[in-house]
Amino acid sequence: MKNLVTEQTEKVKLLSKDKHVLVVNDTTEFNYADHAAYLSKTDSDLGPTTKNDDIGFFLHPGIAVDTENGLSLGFSYIKIWNRNWDKKDKHERKYKTQPIEEKESYRWIECAQQSKEAMPFAKMITIVADRESDIYEEFAVVPDERTNLLIRSRCNRKLEEGDTLYDRLNNTSNIGSYNLIVRSTKNRTGRETEIEIKFTRVKIHKPKTAKGKNIQGHVELYVVEAKEKKENVPKGETPIHWIILTTHPVGNFEEAIQVVRWYAMRWQIELLFNTMKTGGLNMELSELETGKSLKKLCLMAMGVALKINQLRQLRNDQTQIPAEIIFSTEQIEFIKILIPQYEGKTDKQKNHFSENTIAWAAWIIARLGGWKGYDNESPPGNKTFKWGLDKFYAMFNGYKIAQELCA
Repeated sequence: MKNLVTEQTEKVKLLSKDKHVLVVNDTTEFNYADHAAYLSKTDSDLGPTTKNDDIGFFLHPGIAVDTENGLSLGFSYIKIWNRNWDKKDKHERKYKTQPIEEKESYRWIECAQQSKEAMPFAKMITIVADRESDIYEEFAVVPDERTNLLIRSRCNRKLEEGDTLYDRLNNTSNIGSYNLIVRSTKNRTGRETEIEIKFTRVKIHKPKTAKGKNIQGHVELYVVEAKEKKENVPKGETPIHWIILTTHPVGNFEEAIQVVRWYAMRWQIELLFNTMKTGGLNMELSELETGKSLKKLCLMAMGVALKINQLRQLRNDQTQIPAEIIFSTEQIEFIKILIPQYEGKTDKQKNHFSENTIAWAAWIIARLGGWKGYDNESPPGNKTFKWGLDKFYAMFNGYKIAQELCA
């Protein structure tokens, strides 16, 4: 298992060199309740999920994202674990008074610290996470001269001056706004709206529950609020509203907007989870019968899901990002052999992307997955790239066998 984790994380060390990278991290669960008949509750690699009667395990990765082009470079941290069936209720074990190192939530701090070790040549690292990562100890111990935090606020924290975080924001004026196209989802109506921006500097007071050595009495942060104008919100919906805590200095509208843009890149980890589950690989449909084998499959699926997301993200890219980020030298040479066989007779079905780029490689993988190659066709998505990669690797393995036989 350790070797599989190392395989997934080793690439990011070189790819992050001299770059400012975001480490977007979050937790998901893999729930096998529908296949519980295949699994045993005595298996030490399986345990209860969020629903205590269901069976599965948890995954918490950190994805390194290049701030220049938004490309996911690889994994800087991977934690995969399961709870015990005889676990006590968190209230019974006095969860609030436990040292942070003994809590499951320590994974947020551990991700930041191990990501720093995994990317020693990165120019700057910014840890990006959702509300569950709003932990005082994280702000106290993680930041350094090349590491910043950018975390969505979870609660109305007390400030050193005696007021609260949200009171301070309510008394802070907007400094500008920007327009946003909201896509239609299950919970939101599609619309064009306006997001108002404000920011301020705060000193967060140390809460009583913060334990540990060398935890200072307060931390100085900047807070950026992005909130949808009330009059643009459809009846019955809640406004888009982000309150973001960061160690990055924010002194003007442009810097505040940059914080919002970086936080929006957190969506990449949601795409990874979606690709591993119903949006592509359907990990939770596996009928493997041991927790260890399911965890190994999960680690392998992470690498595949990352490639699918990279190909989809850069399918029309013009910035010349090299294909070697995803494919080996031999695989790139094989792609050169394949492309003429899949180009059509008309100019519309030619691969017009620069050779040896990810967009150029994405074209052939999409064609192998069933995409016709026309611009007016729906762009290839997760499943098309998944099918294309399956076919590509099968063909490449056959090509390698043929080479060895001929030799």
